[in-house]
Amino acid sequence: MKKIISYLSISVAVILFAMFFALPQGCANTTAAPAGGPKDTIPPLLTATIPDVNQANVPVTLKRIELQFNEYVKIVDAKKNIMLSPPPEKNPTVRTKGKGIVVELHSELKPNTTYSMYFGNAIQDNNEGNPFPVFALSFSTGSQVDSLMYSGLVVDASTLLPVENATVMLHINPSDTTLSKTLPVAATRTDAYGYFVLRNLKDTLYSLFAITDQNNNYRYEQTDGELVGFLDTLIRPVKRMFTYAPEIQPYFLTDTAGLLRRPIETNVFLFKENSSRQFLRSYKRIQPRALELKFGAPNPVIISAAIPGMDSTHIVRQHNYRRDSLVWWLAAPSVPDTVQLYLTYIATDDSLNILKPRTDTLKFNPYVDEKAKEQEKQDLDNLGRNRSDRQQAPPSVKQQKETMDLKVSAVPEKIPEDGVLVQFPSLPVNPDFNLAQMTRITSQEDTVKVLFTVRPDSLDLCLYRIFPDTYLEGTQYTFLIPSDAFTDIYGLPNDSLETQFKTLLSEDFGALCLQVQNVPSPIILDLMNESRNQILGTRRIVSDTTVSFPYLKAGKYTIRVTEDLNGNGFWDTGSLVGKKQAERVRMFRLPGGGQIIELSEKMELTQTILIEPLLNQHVTLTAPSKKR
Repeated sequence: MKKIISYLSISVAVILFAMFFALPQGCANTTAAPAGGPKDTIPPLLTATIPDVNQANVPVTLKRIELQFNEYVKIVDAKKNIMLSPPPEKNPTVRTKGKGIVVELHSELKPNTTYSMYFGNAIQDNNEGNPFPVFALSFSTGSQVDSLMYSGLVVDASTLLPVENATVMLHINPSDTTLSKTLPVAATRTDAYGYFVLRNLKDTLYSLFAITDQNNNYRYEQTDGELVGFLDTLIRPVKRMFTYAPEIQPYFLTDTAGLLRRPIETNVFLFKENSSRQFLRSYKRIQPRALELKFGAPNPVIISAAIPGMDSTHIVRQHNYRRDSLVWWLAAPSVPDTVQLYLTYIATDDSLNILKPRTDTLKFNPYVDEKAKEQEKQDLDNLGRNRSDRQQAPPSVKQQKETMDLKVSAVPEKIPEDGVLVQFPSLPVNPDFNLAQMTRITSQEDTVKVLFTVRPDSLDLCLYRIFPDTYLEGTQYTFLIPSDAFTDIYGLPNDSLETQFKTLLSEDFGALCLQVQNVPSPIILDLMNESRNQILGTRRIVSDTTVSFPYLKAGKYTIRVTEDLNGNGFWDTGSLVGKKQAERVRMFRLPGGGQIIELSEKMELTQTILIEPLLNQHVTLTAPSKKR
């Protein structure tokens, strides 16, 4: 006689759930709907499993797991949905057989272990694609089935958006190499909401990790660009699985309300680590006088960089905000077509895994502008097609003076914060804006000179921001850069460029005023659009203050708060080895819990944000963005 299990697993609930849908109309058609009849909308009905639901004393030599249905089914995204926990050394293979699914096991099971075979959303009926509810089959190679569970939410640490198909893993007493070399004692994957439930757990202490397991081997591989997240403390599951537990209810994906009500015990924030291995990742010539070098880790230590015939003072260095990519501008009087760079830097030794000096000889071939080359080809092709005879083309007019392609951008709503942007195509030589002029038109139609302040960008050596010292709303401004005011690294002058813009009237727009309080450390406050894929304005804050976002059109907005502990003005990632979480990010929530701030036309709204409580809040479930 089989031993009676003291609780019903989710598998039984799935069977009852499917039977509920099947009862009103009978069994679903196993081939196709009758001509002219109603469309089949009934999910498949599970009729049998091998092993049985919650079967104990399953032999460790078990080779096959089977599910039987009342109609033919198909498998969708098997790698994404189907997994065995604890995972074996070799992943199972899945196939359909008749009106069922067969899972072939290629590794012997562990003794005295409870297993969960997850099928996720992989099962659909063969004809209409009606999904079978999220499903997991539990069984044990011991005398009892472990029945504890643990749930949570996995989100991207920098955006707080849910991470689908992340692998969540439990380890016991991990070491520094456990996550990269050892299989977990339990694992599951997140759904489209970033939600996970680890089932059939023992009553013990676990370390919890999550990764974007790109090669599906349940091990963290940083060099492949996988994201990782972890909990700072050990967990001990206390919730027991039961038939109607909301964590494991067999919801359909269309039941958004039910999916959003699921309990969450923890948040896991995924981040991409800065590489701990230093090496020269790539190098290329991006302009005749610009070399790009990309390194494996930030802050490369460069001992020497020598180009024959060129003084080191003629190399102007520019880096990105992560400081793992460099652009070297060559400001020497002349630069050879082929540049040879002798670079000595501190790199990670592949055999000893220690840092030591390394010297590379880098050859940069003559620069080829592929876009210009393609445009020239198109122009020649067009010329050939347009000529109606074989006569030579008429002699060309005298070639115009070659100048740099200087760009000026003046976006009215961004000028108070970002200024007028002046973008040089290449490194300017000793740029002096004294020849540039800014004027405005008064209400009496007079032209008045306006003084302005120039701020170089903190990272881009080719970008400058111009701020008028006298900023008046609803006023016409002109910014003039006369010809030959600047010269770039190639000796090219600029052409004359005049940019006109009119500042906005605040009374024609809405505004958002934020009273920022309880600020424990520097933060970055971003005004974003509803879908959180565009930053509309940024404020950097070091203490309690009030900030305003003027000139807002009617619409929906969100507020993102980013912790900036080192005050560098950027979000910093975490470190698994250093047990350091990424800097915290949270979305501001209104008193009712919603994240969306809706402004009507010309509406001015004031909100108070308590920063420290906000940063300490748990992230809650949100519906995933619709895929386009």
